[in-house]
Amino acid sequence: MKENGFTYMEALLALMLFAIFVLTVQQMLHVSVRERAERSAESTAYNLAYSLLERWKAGLAVEANDREIQGKRYRIQIISANVTEMVERCEVQVFWESEWIGERQIGFSGYRFTPLIRSEIIEE
Repeated sequence: MKENGFTYMEALLALMLFAIFVLTVQQMLHVSVRERAERSAESTAYNLAYSLLERWKAGLAVEANDREIQGKRYRIQIISANVTEMVERCEVQVFWESEWIGERQIGFSGYRFTPLIRSEIIEE
């Protein structure tokens, strides 16, 4: 079965190599899309945690409600405590569920100065 330079076996071998190449490229594209989605979710969690901490430092109201961003649910945990009379510490943690790794978390902690407001009346 010889036809103009290619045998039947050579044609089958070339077809098999092409199929292996296509499957390999498809798998590599799938892995790269998955990694991009993971990096995007991690970046979103990082930005969310950092912005909540900065809002807290600025004295603005911060809520620990769950948020859904780009179809992914982020669970927020905020722990605030007094370190001294004039310094507060806040820890913000953001949790999310990764499709391939499981539950992940990222967190930041920060401090803010809270001056005492004296309500004493000074008598002269």
